[in-house]
Amino acid sequence: MSQRTSQRTPQRNSRPETPDHDRVFGWLDDPSDERGMRFRLDDGSWQRLTYRELAGRTLGAGAALADAGVRPGDVVPLVLPGGEDFVTQFFGLLAIGATPSVLPLPLALRGGEGYQNQLKAITARIHPRHAIADPRYHDVVAENVARLGGGTDVLAPQYADRPEEAPRAWGELAVLQFTSGSRGSPRGLRISMANLATNLRMIEGWMNPVGYGAVTWLPLYHDMGLVGGLLGALTLQVEHALMRPEQFIRDTRGWIAEYGRTPYSNMCMPNFGFERVLSAVRPEDLEGLDFSGLSAVVSGAERIDPAVLARFAALLGPHGFDVRALMPAYGLAEGTLAVTGVSKHHVARMVRAGGLERRLGEKLDVSEVVELSTVPVDEPWTWQVSCGPPLETARVEILDEDGAPQPEGVLGEIYVEGPSVADGYADPAPEDVAKLHDGRLYTGDAGFLLDGELYVIGRLGDSVKINGQNVFVEDIELELVASGAVSRRYATVVAGITGGEPRVLLVTERPLGDRLDDALSVIASFTGDAARAEVLYVKRGTIPLTSSRKPRRRSLWLSYVAGELKERNDS
Repeated sequence: MSQRTSQRTPQRNSRPETPDHDRVFGWLDDPSDERGMRFRLDDGSWQRLTYRELAGRTLGAGAALADAGVRPGDVVPLVLPGGEDFVTQFFGLLAIGATPSVLPLPLALRGGEGYQNQLKAITARIHPRHAIADPRYHDVVAENVARLGGGTDVLAPQYADRPEEAPRAWGELAVLQFTSGSRGSPRGLRISMANLATNLRMIEGWMNPVGYGAVTWLPLYHDMGLVGGLLGALTLQVEHALMRPEQFIRDTRGWIAEYGRTPYSNMCMPNFGFERVLSAVRPEDLEGLDFSGLSAVVSGAERIDPAVLARFAALLGPHGFDVRALMPAYGLAEGTLAVTGVSKHHVARMVRAGGLERRLGEKLDVSEVVELSTVPVDEPWTWQVSCGPPLETARVEILDEDGAPQPEGVLGEIYVEGPSVADGYADPAPEDVAKLHDGRLYTGDAGFLLDGELYVIGRLGDSVKINGQNVFVEDIELELVASGAVSRRYATVVAGITGGEPRVLLVTERPLGDRLDDALSVIASFTGDAARAEVLYVKRGTIPLTSSRKPRRRSLWLSYVAGELKERNDS
């Protein structure tokens, strides 16, 4: 949406020529006339802009934002779908020294009261003077941001017709990135310009994109989508394409075909994306396509499922796909994004480690080490897929419950240190400072190191101790899905202590029917008689999700303990 703005005299600010500045803004200062970015439109066609065209529109957006009163240092929420407007408004803010904060779209949180509450919670933390919203979302943003923000001016994307006069400023804060809220309310992470530039260099050194990037559909309010799906490619000016998540869902076959007929070499998505491809794409849909140029396929954001990756590689294998392109990785918003990753052109390894005997601070029994292949494994929960070694400048250690570093093969908390670790939380609580400060991060994730590579098991806060052993809900879910008892899309597992006893709860939004006994047997294989197992069939929409579509397990468990989960009786 374009709108001319009134003339004003620009106030230019000196911008330091530093490596961080060049890494983030180099594309804007010296844009390419040849390479560009394609945007998928609502009618299914594509619009392509060269980076020079995109840079001109970005500076025009910056000038319009300055005309509207946005000033250096302002934090400005963005409620925009992926597309040209997102890129130009995001970098238009950065170009004038303001800080974008990308918020979820209503669709991401099923709209309604849950979405409004999230907007209100975020607004209460940042009190923005301005917000930028797509016209389709103006009313809900105005109602929930403007009111609480004390007169927040909600702007539509707009462009001045004199980009060369855009005021330029250098801000120290690149993004205020809100976490997805899987462990509670979303919290704002201060991603400094140095954090962002460092992580972009780490990703570049790891993935080494040459010429062509990806066809990304990841939501841009999520760190994987913003940093990994957009900023890495854009700031290197590689040929890139941008879709929205709902376009990927509607046209998964069209999305995968882009890789089979063009030189796009990178792909990045969580397990959900691979599962969507496997459910929507048939072998005959791939006839005539060539995936030999697909050299970096990153899987991350959640526990890596080796069975899903094996099936994906088997689907594309007859059409030139090399299993060495699979690059499982570990990252999180508090690390800006990437922390570890399997090296390019190396076959990812997986290990069978520990069985049910998993105690923090104790060495796991690694019985097998094999290469990830197209052959599915049995009992996928017993296998851990390597997420690779730490990327350049990152340091990873495993800590026991007392915070002491542990040797390889010992299960413990994953600790990360380095210059890409976020600057801190906005308005931090004391426990936040203890978790994240001075480039050091206690992740709350459990895993172990082996031969210098990281293996991630799950969230410590989502596990439950049974007979002194840590039982992880991620393990139980993997086995439930592999057994066919449940669908990952409609069920989740939570666990905790209530009434003085450990309890494991399977919450499903689809009736299990004759699979109920199978599900209970799977849970019992992890807990024995030492924990109570329960299955609750609830109405659609009961399982709370984060903006990145992960289950909010803590919230679900608390609702269960409070007696707020209502069981359906129509099974």
